[in-house]
Amino acid sequence: MNTEESTSQTPYRWESVKVGSLGGGLLVCDVTAFSDWGGAVYDRDFELDPGCDYARAWSALHPEDDELEAASVRFGHQEEHTGLVWETDGDASAEIACARTPGGPDTDDDSFLIMRAWIPTDRTPAPRRHAARAVGDEQCVGQLNLRSGRAVVVGAAVSADETGSYATPREREAAIQALARFRPPIQLNLDGQRGLGTVLWVKPGTYRVTCGWHEGTRGRYMTEDEIKETTVSYADDDWSCRWVRFTWSGESTAVK
Repeated sequence: MNTEESTSQTPYRWESVKVGSLGGGLLVCDVTAFSDWGGAVYDRDFELDPGCDYARAWSALHPEDDELEAASVRFGHQEEHTGLVWETDGDASAEIACARTPGGPDTDDDSFLIMRAWIPTDRTPAPRRHAARAVGDEQCVGQLNLRSGRAVVVGAAVSADETGSYATPREREAAIQALARFRPPIQLNLDGQRGLGTVLWVKPGTYRVTCGWHEGTRGRYMTEDEIKETTVSYADDDWSCRWVRFTWSGESTAVK
C-alpha cells in the first residue's frame, strides 16, 4: 500500500516502485520517445562511445568540469526527442511520489518527484518530509514535455533494447507502449538487475522541472555500516537527501 505525506499544498503519494540509477543519473522522458533511447554503448575495449546517448547525457550534466543537478538531452535518429537527465550523486535506489494538486485533474497526477535518500526510507519518513514540503525552495532547471501522459523513469545507462528481446524496432516500440498501459506503475527489469525503471501515468502536457536537496549532517558521507550502527534516532530530520520535481505548467508544445 502506498504511503501518503500531506503538505499544505500537495499530498504526495509514495509509490511502491523504486528506480536504480547504476550511477550516471536517471533519464525521464515521454514513453513515445524512450524506444529510441540508446543508453550506454561500449567498444571492444569497453570504452564508452562518446557519441552514444548516455555519454551525451553525462556531458550535459558535467559541462567543462562543472556539475549540474539536471540537464536536457536530445536524442533520436534526428534528435527529435528531448529527455531530462538528473544526477543522483552515485549509485542509488530512488523513490517516486505522485500527486494531484488541489483543483487539479480527476484522473491523472499533475505533479511527481523522484528522491534519492542516504538512509533506507523504511526507517524514517524524514527525507520524504523534506522533499514533499520544499516547494518554492528549489532550483528551476527547465521544462519537459510529456505529451502522451506516460513518463519513463529509468537509469540513463539503460537502452530501450535492454528492456526486452525485440526482433525489430517496431516490435520494441509496441512492447514499450504496452508497458505504459499498466497502472499502478510497474518496474522495468533487465536480466539479473531488477527495478531499473518504471512508467508513470501523468497529466499530458509540459512540466516545470525543479531540483532540491537537503544537506543533513548524517547519511551522505556515512558508510553503510555506519548508517546501520548509528544510535541517532531515525525520527531525526537531519538525514541528507536530494530530489527532482515535475509540476504541470500547461498544454503540450510541438516539441517531444
